[in-house]
Amino acid sequence: MIDSKRYRTKHEFNNLTTVPKGKDYIIGLDVGYSGTKVFYESGYFCFPSFVKKIDGDVLSLPSEKDILYRDNVTQEMYMVGYAAQEMLSSISTNDTDEESFSRKRFGNPSFYIPYRTALGIALSGKKDNRGIFLQTGLPASYVKGDTQDMVKELTKDMDFSLKVGKGKWQDFKIQLKKESINIISQPFGGLYSTIVKKDGHYAQIAQDILYKNTLVGDFGFGTGDIYGYKSRAIVNTNSIDNIGMREVMQNVSKMILDEYGEDIRIQSLQHNLETGVVICTDDDTLQSEERPITEILERSSDLVFQQAMAKTKGMTNSFRDFSYFIVSGGTGEAWFEKIKSYLSGLKTLKVLPSNLQDPSIPFLYSNARGYYFFRYIRNK
Repeated sequence: MIDSKRYRTKHEFNNLTTVPKGKDYIIGLDVGYSGTKVFYESGYFCFPSFVKKIDGDVLSLPSEKDILYRDNVTQEMYMVGYAAQEMLSSISTNDTDEESFSRKRFGNPSFYIPYRTALGIALSGKKDNRGIFLQTGLPASYVKGDTQDMVKELTKDMDFSLKVGKGKWQDFKIQLKKESINIISQPFGGLYSTIVKKDGHYAQIAQDILYKNTLVGDFGFGTGDIYGYKSRAIVNTNSIDNIGMREVMQNVSKMILDEYGEDIRIQSLQHNLETGVVICTDDDTLQSEERPITEILERSSDLVFQQAMAKTKGMTNSFRDFSYFIVSGGTGEAWFEKIKSYLSGLKTLKVLPSNLQDPSIPFLYSNARGYYFFRYIRNK
């Protein structure tokens, strides 16, 4: 039986002392629909891409997982990440899934507040005068259509303050220039994470992966991105929005309603993933009981996995002529052993994890790590 806690979006901060530094202060940023991930020279971190506006007072007993964001122009305040999700009730409908998961979300607080929060946290330990360089990405099929809108948001004047955990408020005034931002296809981040070692040099396998026919499957929350090249010519750049963890959670939400009679939206489900149960309450008798969700979660995950593999198979002519299949993304990590088993009959295809060069770092950071080293190699 699967562990439902593994499916909750991470909220964690990890320090590293071995990351090579570039001429610029490089930030590899991946603002996903579920989690905001950063890889930079001091380490890597993730928090849920969810914000909750605070209209009243906040209890003066901060938690280590609190992240408070204050806009110093409007004076609006938001809780960000894990604590924001915990503020939702199980039947909350005010925070719509459509708002959080919309493709055109750059001007929405659900994007720009996590972006600014991540930027502030990554810059809080910067102690030199190097310029900032932001390396990020978009789903493979969105790069041409959405890059301009994304850059427009990333380069706005920012004047905000952050309070992380039990720490003190920190003030930030930032404006990035267009020349200090680069946007690439998300699966390219997973590719680079697979071929670049901890010291920033190409791994021995890099040339083989780059010159042979390689496919990258970046299975995240909002999209499944399939990126492939043969003889160094790109042959696949597909983004599919119904083969990721969002689809898994939508199915779980429907199954809980059908089988338990409780209507729980995707964002509110995060709490249930941590506890592994749903509290079912009878409004007439005021009796409640805990019902497990692990079996429902496993059924839903298996269903979406089969759909994802069928679509990938169709787009790649049954993986024909590919030598490598790199699996990236948080959903990809949850499915990795299933994917290897599914493709075990293809003797000429090697299935590789996107954290090949540093197995201690989960798949979900591979895009951000790849972004960092993609820029670092060009910035030494």
